Amino acid sequence: MEALDITREDMWAKQALHEQEIDYSVWNRDKAMLQQMGKMNHSCTFVVDVCKCRYTYASSNFVDLLGYDNRKIEMIEEYDDNYLESRIHPEDLFNIKSLQISLSQFIYSQPIEDRNNYKNIFSYRVLNAKGQYINVTSKQQVLETSDSGKAWLILGVMDIASDQRPLDGVQCTVLNLKTGEMFSPHSFAETKPELTSREIEILQLIKQGLLSKEIACKLGVSIHTVNIHRQNLLRKLGVQNSIEAINAGRKTGLIV
Repeated sequence: MEALDITREDMWAKQALHEQEIDYSVWNRDKAMLQQMGKMNHSCTFVVDVCKCRYTYASSNFVDLLGYDNRKIEMIEEYDDNYLESRIHPEDLFNIKSLQISLSQFIYSQPIEDRNNYKNIFSYRVLNAKGQYINVTSKQQVLETSDSGKAWLILGVMDIASDQRPLDGVQCTVLNLKTGEMFSPHSFAETKPELTSREIEILQLIKQGLLSKEIACKLGVSIHTVNIHRQNLLRKLGVQNSIEAINAGRKTGLIV
């Protein structure tokens, strides 16, 4: 199983959240609400704090339904993040992390005002209290944002799936909460253009507003070389000009 080139934590860090733009009294209120909800249903709920890049809450239902250690669940912030994911099937866990990275790249390619409108729905295998792998469904969406509107707390709600037939790998669907549109992350991951690292670097510099002469000076190459890269960019992205290239790069997650 190959290591991922970029981690979920790397993607979370791109939010560049600072504690001064976050009101943790809001989280205390939310946490009390989630604890009450946990007493009334059988869902396993968890919360990720994007500012701290770690899990900050897990409900007691993880103990009752899936056999997690009660003390570690109650003190989830103080334990390695791997603990909450330790009962996920290893192959599924790798694929979940890979999908979450692709989804994050897609989210960052959207306009800022639209980035918090998505719910990710996963189906995968988890060990239950009897040591048997069962199918679960996990729905994840933004719970709270910072003062500047950045996703801060991510809420996950996991339930035992009604369909326990063997899964053919991790299943994932994305729901746009505003429009009701549903799609698979594979739909944009599979069509991602194959750009070289130099082409991506030049596309990023174009996005910053640099002209070919300025890019050539910055990279220590000739203007002719830069222009060849620009032509290749337009061809591979299937666009006609730099503005369209920037938009296509954002849409496919090649640039942020």
